[in-house]
Amino acid sequence: MENKQPFRLDKLTQYIGDDPDQIKEMIRIFLDTIPPDIELMKEFMEKEEWFEVYKLAHRIKPSFEVFAMDDILEDIKKIEHLAKENNVDYSLGDYLDHLSINFKEVTKLLENEL
Repeated sequence: MENKQPFRLDKLTQYIGDDPDQIKEMIRIFLDTIPPDIELMKEFMEKEEWFEVYKLAHRIKPSFEVFAMDDILEDIKKIEHLAKENNVDYSLGDYLDHLSINFKEVTKLLENEL
């Protein structure tokens, strides 16, 4: 079975060009900004501030699109939709946990690109 890479840099390269230093800088920015946003999303979820969860999910979604992180992107889209609709059964927390776990794994791989 093929082991699929959880991210791709081709979209990023389309946007900023094939400059390795620029690509590394964008990876650093991504790794610096996204973890606090995920933690903040968890805090908003615990406080049942669904609109804030929605806004954060909506804001970070393009960052994951640029890195073509399709699996994580699916979780973000589900979180965004559930929070926007206030359809916050137990699954919202499950998606957020899944997002967090997957992101930690991807973080390690992205750090290897630096």
